[in-house]
This record gives sequence, structure tokens and C-alpha cells, in this order.
Amino acid sequence: MLFGAATLGLAACDEAVAPSGKSADVAIRVYVDRDNSGDFSAADSGLAGVALSLAPVEAASGSAASATSVAGGLATFPQVAPGSYTVTLPTTAPAGAVLATTTVPRVVISATGQVRADDVRYGWLPATVSGRIFRDDDGNGAFNTGDTPGDGLYVVLRRGTTRVDSLLADAQGLYAFRFLAPGAYTVALENPATITYADGATRTVTVAAGATGTVNGIFTGALIVPIADARARAVGTSVAVVGNLVVRPGPFASGANSEIWVQDATGGIAAFSVPNADSAQYRLGDRLEITGVRSVFSAQSQITISRIRNLGAGTQVVPAAQSAAQANALTRDGQLVRVPNLTVVSIPTGTGAAFTVLATDAAGDTLQLRIAGVATGLSRASFTVGNRYNVTGVLTRFNAIAQLKIRDVGDLELGAAITPIGTVRASGANGTNYTVAGRITAPPGAFTSGTNNINSEIWVQDATGGIAVFSVPTADSATLKLGNTVEVTGSRSLFSAQLQLGTPTIARTGNGSVIAPVTVTGTEAASLARDGQLIRMSGFTVTTIATGTATAFTVTGTVSGVSMQVRVGGPLQGLTRANFTVGSTYTVTGILTQFNGTAQIKPRFASDVTP
Repeated sequence: MLFGAATLGLAACDEAVAPSGKSADVAIRVYVDRDNSGDFSAADSGLAGVALSLAPVEAASGSAASATSVAGGLATFPQVAPGSYTVTLPTTAPAGAVLATTTVPRVVISATGQVRADDVRYGWLPATVSGRIFRDDDGNGAFNTGDTPGDGLYVVLRRGTTRVDSLLADAQGLYAFRFLAPGAYTVALENPATITYADGATRTVTVAAGATGTVNGIFTGALIVPIADARARAVGTSVAVVGNLVVRPGPFASGANSEIWVQDATGGIAAFSVPNADSAQYRLGDRLEITGVRSVFSAQSQITISRIRNLGAGTQVVPAAQSAAQANALTRDGQLVRVPNLTVVSIPTGTGAAFTVLATDAAGDTLQLRIAGVATGLSRASFTVGNRYNVTGVLTRFNAIAQLKIRDVGDLELGAAITPIGTVRASGANGTNYTVAGRITAPPGAFTSGTNNINSEIWVQDATGGIAVFSVPTADSATLKLGNTVEVTGSRSLFSAQLQLGTPTIARTGNGSVIAPVTVTGTEAASLARDGQLIRMSGFTVTTIATGTATAFTVTGTVSGVSMQVRVGGPLQGLTRANFTVGSTYTVTGILTQFNGTAQIKPRFASDVTP
């Protein structure tokens, strides 16, 4: 097949009768010039079974001969007498092809047996079947900006019952089958249960050589929807989602079948059912496309599967840190979560493989832990009343009650004991999770970051030291107040040498009481002996105020001749550059920390800076 027809200019041949002399074999190639090079190459296709004949230009110069091309397209005429000959071709070219050389090829054999012969070259006039798949959102019958393309939908082309090719529509919903033989074809458009084609999903089209047949697919309904949208659809509605696998077939089994779970950036959902025997076909993180009907089981949102397609390896979902109270609120219903430091309160008696354990966190909130069966590898012996555990699982519900469904033994980790903050600071390892307990010395809203100050850095202090915790939603200022007692689990890390616990889970354990600041000298502050703690320092005389308009800024000054920095961490403190005057002296209360080795005091509120 060719990209198009081509022609070949032939040099004029001497038609004079050659003298008698030496006969020679004549080979003429018949082929389709697929690469349009004008010469036979490895990319071209020889045509077998083409009958050719030679006729002498003048009767006296030779005799007629015939031959049929074989594999590779060669037609061989043995021992042809010297002379000038014309080549007679079939009257009809192959379907979809056009003769690209002269209609009367010539052969000349010299008296010495030298042969000059024209090959028979056909150019292919390929047909094309193409179109666009889209949802006509503006209803004008044509694809426009704002319409929804059928990105990723399969299109299958058949000729009769023979599958010719298949492909995926591109990001604009376009597809094209090229280099086709002319004739009648069937175009089948992928038809998920969530969409309907106005003219049907299967069409026929007939194309002539060199022509293009167009089959567009205009559909109504939705293609892939975010999982959060699928969860919100009415029961009985067809939905299609793509998500990363968080629960494989097996752990949540019912007879020979399993409930699996997938999650995307918007949420997670169960899908039922997949044969347990298919477990080997799936890996955590695989991207799955699931089509089915939105359903519920004891208030658990799920999809009853009509089709499932594994799109290949993806990224394993990282569980979101939650407290028991947050889990019970079910704001992450359907998602993979991790609740640390749950203390087992009760384990049911009995022998059933499926059972429910009750546990509480440091704040006293109770959460149900659901073990679905023997395939999890967990039994009643896996739990001990009074022990603390870090538990990962899918957050779901049984009717109105939140449950954390544990997938396997790897989801159940014996919880660590409370570690003194001083120990975390002095000998803790970065990247390791620690659980600390203390009182809040800087609540959400004091030190903010992110768009619209959405995140906050808070500080917690016990009898051994203080540490930053990042990040906490600024909105949590309504529940996490100055002096409240909390239990925090997070990963030890450094930010510009400031020590902190990152990706935290926080459990409020009581109202507590406000910690009084420790009064220090400039020398003591500069030594960072109380790094992380709430301090008060008198006699801070301002020498410079950082210029600019940023709400976070640094004020430099001295205390009894010792250089010191005051760091204002954001607009919600109520502090601006106008609160400071060069040459004036202030008493400053705040968290003692550092920026790459340089001591800084971070005031929390406007009231922390007084003349």
C-alpha cells in the first residue's frame, strides 16, 4: 500500500530491430510501491499471480512469450531472443491501485544479451475511515470548544466478520483508519453503559479508492466521572470511574467473589464483585476502569460491576492520617486512611472469621475496626485489649456507623509509646514517626502558610521541650486552642533547621491550661538551649525592619548587646511593620526557634510584643 499514487518518467527506448545475437532471460517485477520511492525496496510488496506477455515490436525481431509473477512479484521470461518488445499488462489494476508506470512497458535485449526492462509499478490509492466521537454539549450538531470529546474510547473496524484494526480516540475524540482497501466496512464505537449514541454504536460505511468515509459518534451521558460524583449519583444509575486499586480481590471476600476498592483524587468506592481467583491479575495501585450500576450495601456506597478493565500499573495510594473523631465524621468515607494510637477496648467472643473490634484514641473517641474474614490473615488473637495500634484500612460504614476495614496483617501495627519531646529532639531520627503528648503553645492561625492562609504551623510543649507540628488546617483553630492537651503522631523532620513533626495526626485530649513563658536573657536565647519552647525576652531594641509588603517579615535587634531576630509569621497574628520602630525597645514573648542556626523568636499574637 502507498501513501498515494506516483508516476515514473521512462527514458525513450530504441525501437529499431536488433541484430540477431545472444538470447537472455528477462525478469520483470510487478509490485506496489509502498514507500513511494519509484524503485523496488524492502518496504514494497511484490504482487504474485500477475500474468504478463511479451510481444516483439516487429515480427522479425523475436517471438511472443508469457509469464506469471511469483512471490516477490518477479515474472521471468527465459531465453528471449534479442530485439525490442512491448509488455502487455492485465486490463484491470488491483483493487484500490493505479498503474504508476507507462501503460506499455518496453523490453530491449541487445545482440550481446544485455537486457533493459521496465518494471511494472502500481501506486496504491488508499481509502480512509475517520471521524470524531464527542458529546454535543451545545446541541448544534458539530464539535465546538466546550463540547466533551470521547477521549480514550475504543473504535473497532471490521470488514465483514474480519477485524481489520482497532484504536483509541485521541484527546480531541478523533480517530482514523488509514491505508485501507476500498469497500464496505463496519465501525463499532465503544459503548459504556453510561453513554448512548444518537445513531447507534455500530455503523457501516463504504469507501472508494483514495476516498475518505466519515463516521462520527455523537453521544449523550457521561464518560468517566470522578469517584466523588459517582458516589453522589442515585442508586441504580450507570456510572464509570477510573481509580487506583487499594483493596485487591481476596481480603473482603464473599464466597468465591470479592469486594474491591478503588480511589482517585476525589474519593474512594467499593466495587462488587470480582472473582477471588483473579487476585493474581491485580496489584495495589493498578489503574482500573470500572463500569456498573451505583448501589449500596448496608449504606456502604459501591458499584455493581458490569465491566472492569485493568489499565496498567499505577501509584499506590498513601493513606490519609485521621483521628478517631475524623474517621467517625466519615468525611473520607471510601478512602484509605490511617488512624494511629488506637487502644483496643473490646474484642468479641465467638469463632466467626468476620468480627468487629472496638478501639479508642487518646481523645477518648471510639472507632470500630472491621475484620472481614480469614483472607485478611487476622484473627481475634491478632488483638490484645489495652494495646495501642496504628491501624490502616478503608474507611466505610455499616449503616450509619463508621468502620475501618483492615485489609491484611500489614495494616495492623503495634503503636509506639508516648515519647518525651526532649527525646525526639535530642536523639530522634528524621523520617521516623513519633507520638508525643503536650500542651499547645501556638494554636492554628498564629503561623500560617498557603493560599488564603489555609495551613498553620502549631507548637506543642511538654515538661522536656517543645516542637513544631506542620501542617494543621487553620480552620482547626475552633477546636485546638491555646493550652489544650493533645497527642500528636507525626514524622520527625527539619525545615531550615527548625525541628518539627510532619503529616501529623492530632487527638485533643483535654482543655489543659496555658503554659507560662520562661524569661530568658539575650545570651540564653541566642544559645538555643530552649529551642522549641515558649519564652519571654525583655530589652529587645530594634535596629532594622525588613522592607517590603509581605505579611511575614523579620525584625532585627539587640538584647544587652546580643544580636537577635524576631520573626513575624503571617497576617493572622495582627502584627505588621507598624508595630515596630527602629530604636524602640520591646518585651517579646514567643516560640524560640531557629532559621538555619540563627536564633529567632516567633511572636504568636499582637499582644506578644509590648513596649
